[in-house]
This record gives sequence, C-alpha cells and structure tokens, in this order.
Amino acid sequence: MTGKFRATHAALIGIILAVSAYITQSAVRARASMDNLIVVAPVAALIALICIVLIVAPLLKARDPEAKAKPAPDTAIWGDILLLAGFAAFCYALTHIGFDLATFLFVWGGVVMSGGRGWWQPPVFAAIFTALLVYGFGSLFPYPMLTLVL
Repeated sequence: MTGKFRATHAALIGIILAVSAYITQSAVRARASMDNLIVVAPVAALIALICIVLIVAPLLKARDPEAKAKPAPDTAIWGDILLLAGFAAFCYALTHIGFDLATFLFVWGGVVMSGGRGWWQPPVFAAIFTALLVYGFGSLFPYPMLTLVL
C-alpha cells in the first residue's frame, strides 16, 4: 500500500510514541538532571525521529512515479505478532536468565526473522552486538545488571 498506512501500523506508531513520551515525562518529573536523563532523552529523541521517518517515507514514495505498488501480504501481521511475542519473551527473560543471554537470543531470532541465512552469521552478529550492548550499558549504569555469561 504505497502512500497509505494500515490502521495497525498507525496504532503501533502511536503506542510507541505514547509510551516513549510517558517514560520521558516520568523521568523528567522524577529528576530533571543530566545523570537521570543521559539515556532516556537521547532514546526518546531517536524514537521520535524513527517514527517521523516511518510516517514520511511512504508519503515520499507515493510521489515517486517509478515506485510500483506492491500488494501488502496478508501474512505480514503474523510476522509482527511473532516479533512482539519475541520481545515480550525477551522482557521476561531479562530478569530470569540475564541481560546477556536474553539479548543474544532475541537478536539471533530477529536476524533470522529478518532474512539472515547461514549457520554462523546470525549467532556471530548476535554475540558481537550483545557484548557491545552489555559492556556499553554496564559502563553507563551505576548498578550491576543481571547477566549469566558476561
């Protein structure tokens, strides 16, 4: 559907923006200092920017006369539901198996769902991304994160 949004996509973008705004407002209300907002404010700005791109890109594509309208597959909603279920499992696993293993499994599954093929590329990418994320967040937060391996 070139130039048009499905209701489910518009609702998802609205939910993402609303949750991001709520978390940011809650963090500012708790304490509007740099050390409290060091992660929240940039992430909220990045989320807003990504949502704007997701809204504007199809509109610009609709103006392109060479863009061919592809029919949206009816099965695309099942991929979205599977990804959301995977994210819910990731959130649950954070406190039960650790940030490192939960992130590794979620990224590996996401790479495979996005079309990553091969037997070694998805787990290597997931391992590198997980290590960078664990050590990056570990240096930002003054409290220890639950990890299993790293």
